[in-house]
Amino acid sequence: MTRLAGRVALVTGGGRNIGLAIARRLAADGAIVAVNGPDPEELAAAVADLGADAMAAPGDVSDPAAVAALTRAVTDRHGRIDVLVNNAAVPMSGRVPLRDLTLADWDHSFAVNARGVFLCTVAAARVMPAGGSVVNISSIGATRAHRHAIAYDATKGAVEAATRAIALDLAPRGIRVNAVAPGAIANDRFDALDRATQRRRAAPIPLGRVGTGDDVAAVVSFLASPDAAYVTGQVITVDGGLSVQARPPGIDPILDSTSAEGQQP
Repeated sequence: MTRLAGRVALVTGGGRNIGLAIARRLAADGAIVAVNGPDPEELAAAVADLGADAMAAPGDVSDPAAVAALTRAVTDRHGRIDVLVNNAAVPMSGRVPLRDLTLADWDHSFAVNARGVFLCTVAAARVMPAGGSVVNISSIGATRAHRHAIAYDATKGAVEAATRAIALDLAPRGIRVNAVAPGAIANDRFDALDRATQRRRAAPIPLGRVGTGDDVAAVVSFLASPDAAYVTGQVITVDGGLSVQARPPGIDPILDSTSAEGQQP
């Protein structure tokens, strides 16, 4: 497909898991892709995988100076950013009850998951032409709480609220802003489980399987493309029907072995 032909896309947290799947899909659909992340070796491998037009844009998305530098690196090479995918995040791991949640952990989650979205969107919007698209990676945790994932869920709620508010702000410029909320998505940890355990983890999901990065990437590509030209301020859930159940059974064990976005330490 070539529905993103010639468009310049920046994917934060693009070196692994969902982020890499998104970068691959955008490249396959014709985009020129820049991948961001904290690990130079991961980024180098991703760029090699994505082809000659791809580039690495390393940096910590919670650091204003780093965001300015990585945005400048993309625009120095390509002149603009047409598509921004805010995927970098502190993953939902090391769950703790409220009494054990430290202020440092709370602040770190918000610094990357929410502040990072803000910083990258502000920077990219300055160099994004009409017809551009911002896609934020949220989580079903924004609307369905996970036990002992207080900071993570709170950040994803913030991301969805910001998605709607920023969509209104950028609409007069012809820039669309949407979000994708994944559920249980397979990653390296899930792939390492034995088949019987994988089947048990997938059993509560109505579609009968854990999702893949490609499932999320397909929706991101749609939202980034002209096919979604009249869609803004929306959140699309990609979870195989898990969250529509009145009482999703076993949701926490499922999500404990899966990941919703690219890691950022």
